[in-house]
Amino acid sequence: MLLLNDVTERQREAITYVEGPLLVVAGAGSGKTRVITRRIGYLMSQGVNPYNILAITFTNKAADEMYDRVKQFSAHKGLWISTFHKMCSRILRCNIDRLGYSRDFSIYDTLDQLNQIKSIMAELQLDTSQWKPGKIAASISNAKNKLVNPDAFTTTASGYYNRIVAQIYTKYQGRLKINNGLDFDDLLVKTIELFKIYPDILEMYQEKFKFILVDEYQDTNYAQYIITQLLANRYKNICVTGDPDQSIYGWRGADIRNIMDFEKDYPDARVVLLEQNYRSTKHILHAASSVIKNNIFRKRKDLWTENPLGDKIKVIYCEDEHVEAEEVAKTIRGLKEKNVKYSGIALFYRTNAQSRVLEIFLRNYGIPYTIIGGVEFYQRKEIKDTLAYLRLCVNPNDEIALERTINTPTRGIGNATVKKLKDWAIMNNATLFNATQRINLIPEIGAKASAAIKCFLELVLNLRKLQKLTVEDVVKHVIKETRYIEFLEGSGEKDSKDRIANIEELVNAAHEYDMNNLDGTLQGFLEDVALVSDVDELEGDMDSVTLMTLHTAKGLEFPIVFITGMEEGLLPHSESRHSDEEIEEERRLCYVGITRAMKELYITHAKRRMRYGQMNSSVPSRFLDEIPREIMDEIDRVNHQSFDIYKTESGSRKDIFSGTNLDLDTFVSSGKASYITDVKSKEDYILFSSGDVIKHPVFGVGRILEVSGSNEKASAKVSFNIGGVKHLMLAYARLEKVK
Repeated sequence: MLLLNDVTERQREAITYVEGPLLVVAGAGSGKTRVITRRIGYLMSQGVNPYNILAITFTNKAADEMYDRVKQFSAHKGLWISTFHKMCSRILRCNIDRLGYSRDFSIYDTLDQLNQIKSIMAELQLDTSQWKPGKIAASISNAKNKLVNPDAFTTTASGYYNRIVAQIYTKYQGRLKINNGLDFDDLLVKTIELFKIYPDILEMYQEKFKFILVDEYQDTNYAQYIITQLLANRYKNICVTGDPDQSIYGWRGADIRNIMDFEKDYPDARVVLLEQNYRSTKHILHAASSVIKNNIFRKRKDLWTENPLGDKIKVIYCEDEHVEAEEVAKTIRGLKEKNVKYSGIALFYRTNAQSRVLEIFLRNYGIPYTIIGGVEFYQRKEIKDTLAYLRLCVNPNDEIALERTINTPTRGIGNATVKKLKDWAIMNNATLFNATQRINLIPEIGAKASAAIKCFLELVLNLRKLQKLTVEDVVKHVIKETRYIEFLEGSGEKDSKDRIANIEELVNAAHEYDMNNLDGTLQGFLEDVALVSDVDELEGDMDSVTLMTLHTAKGLEFPIVFITGMEEGLLPHSESRHSDEEIEEERRLCYVGITRAMKELYITHAKRRMRYGQMNSSVPSRFLDEIPREIMDEIDRVNHQSFDIYKTESGSRKDIFSGTNLDLDTFVSSGKASYITDVKSKEDYILFSSGDVIKHPVFGVGRILEVSGSNEKASAKVSFNIGGVKHLMLAYARLEKVK
């Protein structure tokens, strides 16, 4: 039978086990997708009507791919391959009238939900600066996923905060009902409610879905678990596949216990372990297994492979994130010279903010890249919002910047009001900023909106006074005065912490600009940013390196993988250090990253890393210590030297040019050289003087026009091919001589 060609004995067992509960514990790269699709095909080949099969996965893309594979084997009319939410929506469209809703109900997205909550808070006269709408939305969502309805929440609410949430939750659900709307959580909750109140409907779907398959079962939450239990309760022909070692979504409600306790729920379940890995080399698999075995809460399995031993894991220790990024770029360029395709290379990081410096060096080295699950750093919404405020500091007549910021964070100036401002500006041949200054001349705008506009105008005028400060200080003041971080904290978005980290990374960018440009200005910073972000769109079929977070990487594979920032505080993340459960999830995340690699794996760590404008020391991740040293190639790019190496016993700074002792300050003042750095021996001296051609990690190639100062205060005026003339502090500039 074609369905059973080229499968192993374990895979065959999972594919052909027809009736009864089945747990397939599928290790990374063990052919899980093949097993699921062929199992569906096998069921139909054994006479099971596709109408009686339900397959659940977690993304629409995965569902579509599964559907396409199944089509290759047999007829499939009536087969449901779907996500949980899509399945529930489909069921509710046919039956929700039994719950008092119309079948043409609306589905509220996150923003709709937040706006509705804000409206209710206004009705209850709750200050949104004190009561964060996003936090309240998250509390309501958490209650729904635990199947706690408003009445139950109100009854059990303890403490003032929960009592307020109970009031909002009750009103919120009432408002949704009036509006004939459901939010995403309601799609699950209302399906369960329908099944429990109307057993005839549940029975109908139990009869329909006699065979149920659930992929990535380790990622199900409590509501999804209950839906699965209810549907499978009659025939118990349920097959779940997954890997507890890849359960990395606990932060969004996934419960690893669902897969760990499957055999308790179904005592007669067959368990099949898929342990042969087809993806990675022996060394990579050894590294992954050595890390994950340190988790206590897991189902033991022993992954093995017939693949070659492969290269050792390359672990690169770097001075800071700039050296790290440059090492990555250099290595990728070297791989390209060996005819490795860029598309076979992936760069992983724990947080989106880490991509900024990586992007800079990839650009400098001419390496094309694509960011998956995100956008380029300077194109991210929170960065563009903050930059828009900075642009207003320089040019208040910048209409694009003003329109972007006038109601961000929200301050009660709606689209209709903005339109009235724009109409007045056009009629009076004025700028949008002029219109905000002449608000008293626009009677169409009400008192409340006028007051909000005046507050916004005062904010902009105050920010414009900051231009004489360092760019770092301007950025920090803008963040503080606009209360942008508080705005993100209250947004209710699941990625709000990442977005806050991006804002903090913008402060780092401003700090670096100040260090590299003694006479730099806010306008200069904005020009540099505009130059960096002015990059042509990459074609979809272009050969490019892939950048993504470790969470996004799940389910993917690449011949060559770089995992960057393998440090305590990043991986494991600083917010995960308070409990063993969270550390275990971080270890699973590390395991996922390692097992994406097919042929080569690079891991990088920085000795120091910038955080909110301050350089902080870092230590290697505990997960690095769990990888056996004998399968590592360790590469040290850390500069252990400091300025103290110049000091003699007498305390004066000395040098050994041409075999003679010469006071360094005297040598510098002679004009022969302006700066010496990275000194390890006589041969390691790097002298910078007028006329030298150098390379900068951000600005590229340039020529030194003049030098001034000495020692740690040495500086140079440099003309760059791109970016013009810059005044750089040599202690920070990381210049490299070009021969």
